Amino acid sequence: MPWIKKEYDCGNCVMVVKCFASRYGSKGQILHIINSDNKTSEKQQAVNDRNAMQRYSVLANANFKKGDYYATYTFKRGLLPASVEECEEIWKKYRRKLRDFYKKQGKEFKYIYVFEYDGVRPHFHMLFNNDGINLADLPEWEYGNPDTKLLDDREYHTVGEYLVKVCYGDLESPKKGKLGSSRNLYRPEPKITVLHSSNWSKTPKARAGYYIDAESIRNGYVEVIENGFIFRYQSYRMIRQE
Repeated sequence: MPWIKKEYDCGNCVMVVKCFASRYGSKGQILHIINSDNKTSEKQQAVNDRNAMQRYSVLANANFKKGDYYATYTFKRGLLPASVEECEEIWKKYRRKLRDFYKKQGKEFKYIYVFEYDGVRPHFHMLFNNDGINLADLPEWEYGNPDTKLLDDREYHTVGEYLVKVCYGDLESPKKGKLGSSRNLYRPEPKITVLHSSNWSKTPKARAGYYIDAESIRNGYVEVIENGFIFRYQSYRMIRQE
């Protein structure tokens, strides 16, 4: 049961997590994040949400770049389906149309989406690849006019985190939503380094060719649920220098 450092290389940035691996080499590690004053501040569901945020942040930054599309699909008045299930079926069919269109252009359709419906008018957000595809040529969304934006050239995109936030909300206002992604996304496996202890600095140093995003540094503690032991935890991002 060693201390480990996990590094997810997403191209322009590397996401780093240092923690105690209570089940290193096996699945299903159960962790609970608490504040530095050792007072539990988040429930297990919040930990699951945080893990989802990291997972989708890695997917977004490893697969999408400047010029890719971020679109919001809504339903006009009078065209809103009667149930969440009907919305999902419409969305499934539309994604199939997009996939077929990309295939005809000799391209792969890659995407991440969230279906937001709890407490709001049902709608979808989707991040998907451009690859020279003209928006005007895409299959029509028959239920309204999609609001589409282009990703900018920043080194780290927060859209993956945003999709998780709008899906699950927060502790004060939890929500229900649905996240999804295409199977053809690149899913980087972390580089794992075994550490001798948790004797690391609160201000990490970047590897050669990178700098630390100071706002991303998070120091705290982790409680292993099954035995109640508390261990240090750290996460941060390294940005590739040009």
